[in-house]
Amino acid sequence: MLTNGPILPVWLATLACGGALAWVPAPALAAEKLPRPQVDYSLTARGPEDSRMKLAHKGERMRFEVSQPGMPGDMTGIVDLARNRMLMLVAIPGMGNRAFDVELPADFAAADPGGEGTRGGEDRVAGEICDIWRTREDRSGTPVEACITSDGITVRARAEVNGKPQIVFEAIELVRGPQDPALFELPPGVKVTRLPSGMQGMMPSLPGLLR
Repeated sequence: MLTNGPILPVWLATLACGGALAWVPAPALAAEKLPRPQVDYSLTARGPEDSRMKLAHKGERMRFEVSQPGMPGDMTGIVDLARNRMLMLVAIPGMGNRAFDVELPADFAAADPGGEGTRGGEDRVAGEICDIWRTREDRSGTPVEACITSDGITVRARAEVNGKPQIVFEAIELVRGPQDPALFELPPGVKVTRLPSGMQGMMPSLPGLLR
């Protein structure tokens, strides 16, 4: 379930289609592994609370930049899916050039759902035809409906927000192609602080990325 965090918006609280789809439980069909991205790409998406996100994907690395009205600054995350880790750069006055090394939250699912689900129907999001997948539960134990292209790109996701189904991630522009490797590295001079798991609850939630 999405909740408003103390600093990070709801994007990191679910990262994940544009038609009027009903929220229904997954049918009793054999589950399949959800598709994973087969190509490098970049996209722009919208999420809850008038938030916007730019995302780049290259192999097992992701980068996202989130902005939201009322936030003290943009937030940037560099995700290593293979290591299940994330570097968070928060543009807050007085914090300087600093990044926080955290374990990938359990509810980071919208842009990379993983796990298993059942497929049923198609839709079109940002001009892309996508298959509708319904998971029995994601890493956080919450059902998710994701619309995923034939080459494994999640272009929309629905999840429960305060007990009600809501679109938490929806692409508005998608471009496939090679991504600059420098996007997935920290800028020079940035100091990294590794947060113990017990302190990660103090980090703000990101709308559309986490639940």
